[in-house]
Amino acid sequence: MRPLLDEAIPDLTMSRHSFDLLSELSPDAVLPVSVQGKRQNPILALPLKIDERVIGLIYILRPLEASAFSRRNQEMLRAFAEQAAIAVHNARLAELLNAEKQRVEAILENSAEGIVSIDARRQITGFNLAMERLTGYVRAEVLGKECFRMLDVRDRDGKSICNTRCPFLAPRTDHGSPTFEIEGTVRTREGREIPVAMTYSIVYDPEGRPLNAVVNVRDISRLREMENLREIFLSMLGHELQTPIAIIKGYTGTLTRREGDWDSPTLRESLRVIEAECDRLSSLTNKLLLASRIAAGMSVLSREEVQLATLSAKVVRRLKVLTEKHTFELDFPPDFPAVSADPALLEEVLANLIENAIKYSPAGGKIGITGEATGDEVRVTVTDEGIGIAREDIPQLFGRFQRVDRLSVRRIKGIGLGLYICRGIVEAHGGKIRVESEPGKGSRFTFTLPLRAPDEKAGGNGSHEHGQKDPGG
Repeated sequence: MRPLLDEAIPDLTMSRHSFDLLSELSPDAVLPVSVQGKRQNPILALPLKIDERVIGLIYILRPLEASAFSRRNQEMLRAFAEQAAIAVHNARLAELLNAEKQRVEAILENSAEGIVSIDARRQITGFNLAMERLTGYVRAEVLGKECFRMLDVRDRDGKSICNTRCPFLAPRTDHGSPTFEIEGTVRTREGREIPVAMTYSIVYDPEGRPLNAVVNVRDISRLREMENLREIFLSMLGHELQTPIAIIKGYTGTLTRREGDWDSPTLRESLRVIEAECDRLSSLTNKLLLASRIAAGMSVLSREEVQLATLSAKVVRRLKVLTEKHTFELDFPPDFPAVSADPALLEEVLANLIENAIKYSPAGGKIGITGEATGDEVRVTVTDEGIGIAREDIPQLFGRFQRVDRLSVRRIKGIGLGLYICRGIVEAHGGKIRVESEPGKGSRFTFTLPLRAPDEKAGGNGSHEHGQKDPGG
């Protein structure tokens, strides 16, 4: 049939008549034979039209001995062709709709945001992969279940949003929007609560009753964490600034009184206190600037050969005047190697660790600073005999503005940046820092550094290195 139709199509479509004989259209061709063994010759071609647009042709063949198609035959077959055109058109639309449906489902399924679809009874009809990862539920576990039972959305006060503010609980008003935004927490399969932002897109019936909805669920844990960090930062900063500013103001106000007749020792002592408080403010400012630099990613380190034993002794001499309760013990082997590092930043690391050892061992005791060289790296450890750290508090120690929330620690001043800065500096040099501690028995902070910078290991001779971005920044 195909060779005959290939020749017949141009002739039939260009002909004034809609039918002809295959033997005349292609005289040399062998006429086709039906399954019943009858040779076919009369052929009718009718266009398949949708709104005057031809979407194809339909052919009708008759046996060789049959008569030509009558006018009545043609009218009947044209009616059939109209129905066939509609059927073909609908089939194509169904195929396109199915392809579009699959495309949309693939987009929703692979969306980074969680997507839940629910019906008028608030039963879950769709649950994408992101929702599975967010909640820990497998799709089969939640389909057909009520969303308020599976997700149990609650506000910051722990009150149920599902039972009080769910958009499905109220019909749509004339001026109401089909989109709603709600923030709350959802409960995972393991019972954890995750803060989320939920956007409801609802379809209503003519009476304003909700039929179904698609809910976009976005994990805002990181956003909440940043909000909490900001609040903690502002609170700590205000507390830390208040004391030195009040002291400076008090002393300067006293010294500037007209009736005051201060002797030299009083003036020197007052100025010494003012200077000390200014140094405290300067130190706080430097910590904030350094933390900001670490969060942005340390791009350049001014490297040179650094003797950690000498640098540690320098820091101890500077800080030992802060305490009379502690003894300091430095233990570095005579052949302890130099490291290629930024001396100012390493001094900051040592100062932070030793200051912490002093602050968090208020009863006094020994503070040890030891060094050890192993292979292609060095290890420096700062130990104290202080209050120690509980195991569950250790993971949060090196975060920004993170302080252990215990009474014994809250009494000690600080804004929670020292260890964050230490980690950022050590990791920018290609090293690592860790802590071992036990409550009531002191802490042991250890950081390691490579003996040579990465560019020097590779044969370079530059004095600067592009450091790694702090993963916690």
